[in-house]
Amino acid sequence: MILAARKVGPGGRVIGIDFSPEMIEQAKQAVVDAELEGADIQLMVGAIEDTGLPEGLADAVISNCVINLCTDKSAVYREAFRILKPCGRIAVSDILLSEHLDPKVEEALRANWSGCLGGAAVEEDYWRIIESAGFVELSIVSRHVLSPDELFVISCCPGEDFSNAPPPEILMATQGKAESVKFRARKPTV
Repeated sequence: MILAARKVGPGGRVIGIDFSPEMIEQAKQAVVDAELEGADIQLMVGAIEDTGLPEGLADAVISNCVINLCTDKSAVYREAFRILKPCGRIAVSDILLSEHLDPKVEEALRANWSGCLGGAAVEEDYWRIIESAGFVELSIVSRHVLSPDELFVISCCPGEDFSNAPPPEILMATQGKAESVKFRARKPTV
């Protein structure tokens, strides 16, 4: 949100949405810390699956490692498509799986959904969701296979004080199959 506010400059507007009032409070403090109190930044508690924002409002939608926490990714992408103007762009960083995992491993990860692996989708299925929402020109900007240490950190996000890490054998079964993927796509003109 801070980077977006700096990118759009004084004539632009940034809307930040999170379902957690605590995260909105942290975002408000980040605005103060970044000395952006005069910028047109609106922060609101809400669901990204149904923002309540007007249709065709946004030039761009960005998300950094949030959609994997949503159970209905199709609804998220339909809503992003709805609020974008024609030719609007989406830029996302998310955690994806390169293949389906053993059902017992998937179940163990889902038991701790807040750990970013719990809601990670298989890449092939994820691209179908985005294309089904209507997006075009999907392009991968970068990808990074998560190391064992990175897998551990994200599996117990937001930290071990709040969320238990899965057993080591579950993380071992995920090694080499979980990636951080950054991509972009566009809403067509019509």
